[in-house]
Amino acid sequence: MRSLALSAVLLGTCTITHAHDELYTARFSSCMDQAGGVTIGMLDCIGEELNTQDARLNGAYQKLRSQLSAERWKALQGAQRLWIQYRDANCDFYLDPEGGTLHRVMAADCVLRETAERAKELEGLAEFNSL
Repeated sequence: MRSLALSAVLLGTCTITHAHDELYTARFSSCMDQAGGVTIGMLDCIGEELNTQDARLNGAYQKLRSQLSAERWKALQGAQRLWIQYRDANCDFYLDPEGGTLHRVMAADCVLRETAERAKELEGLAEFNSL
């Protein structure tokens, strides 16, 4: 019964990941399909996409930073540091030490999702500031 429950959760994780396809590269979706639900393959796909999304986030942060006064930049810097603390604490919660490898996938997926969403948010702020 536990195996059936874990399979349902794993399927839910893949569904959640694919529900955010608009945030991710096409390469990621293809990679996850090829992983076929195998933990190590999924973690590799998530890691590669996280590198891409982290670069996107840093680019958006730098672009927004260049548009701000020194005072506003300090506020952005403080917000970003708090966001990183939140993301890490929130996603670490998914990593249940007694939960097995599925929890590693869930935690990694959380970091990826949060990073991509923050990148999109900062891109939107940079676009708004440039108007």
